[in-house]
Amino acid sequence: MKIRLRRIKKKLSPSLGDLRKPKRQCSLSVGDRVEEISSESFPVRIGEIVLVRDGRCRSFELIQLNPHSLEPLCRGGDFAEFKRFRQSEDRCIPLDETKYVKRRTFQIGDVIRNVLANNVRYGIIVNFLHPDGLLASSHEKGYNGKDHLECIRISGRPGLFRKKDRNGQVMRFVARPERSKICSLLPMDGKGGLRIGNM
Repeated sequence: MKIRLRRIKKKLSPSLGDLRKPKRQCSLSVGDRVEEISSESFPVRIGEIVLVRDGRCRSFELIQLNPHSLEPLCRGGDFAEFKRFRQSEDRCIPLDETKYVKRRTFQIGDVIRNVLANNVRYGIIVNFLHPDGLLASSHEKGYNGKDHLECIRISGRPGLFRKKDRNGQVMRFVARPERSKICSLLPMDGKGGLRIGNM
């Protein structure tokens, strides 16, 4: 009886080799969205799995996604082929899409703060411009993460007055999205007119 109990315990108890093996995450498959494990050398890429390559080291072929809109990125413009990359399974983790769905994106009428070579400018977005001169898709589908921002320049002081040149024309500028932030606005009160909140 004692010998039988020992055999049962031996079957139930994990071996030392099993304890050393890391628990494998749920297997990823075609259609899943993933992000790379961060690396000091390269920026983290986000992608959607389109092909699984089995073998000693399981790997994926992915379409690269825009981190702002989660839309596929293209090479050379909107009508070119999708950007693709390969990555091993152990370098991928499931994408937490809630971090991106709730992210606030640029819209027409937003007040932004733009920094260029230590020069701070404030502006109101009035248009989206494709960097390659193509038709900007941000007007119909929402900001795509790559279009430049055409703005009317305003003062950062209370009242947010529009700035004008010597001829009395409203001043405009084009800003790149990675150098711009959306400003929070405070309503008019005893301290003055509409103004920019703390950044």
